[in-house]
Amino acid sequence: MANQDEILASDEAELILKSDTFKDAISQLKEEYMSLWISSDISDKEVRETLYAAVKLLPEVERHLRIIVEKGKITKASLNRLRKVI
Repeated sequence: MANQDEILASDEAELILKSDTFKDAISQLKEEYMSLWISSDISDKEVRETLYAAVKLLPEVERHLRIIVEKGKITKASLNRLRKVI
């Protein structure tokens, strides 16, 4: 059932977002990418642009997980309303 899958994915995504391990991993990656960017040679535009893109991508991972959480909450609320009607 698609609705149940959305709810399970939502619960899982919420656990990931609240996980200290996940938060630490995102923070460490950002620090590492920033450090590499700062220490990169100014003439190495390709590396610098790749590192910049990597730093910008990290919040997108979190945003995507938050979208999954919200979809699950909406699905859960809709199912609860349907159960009350029936």
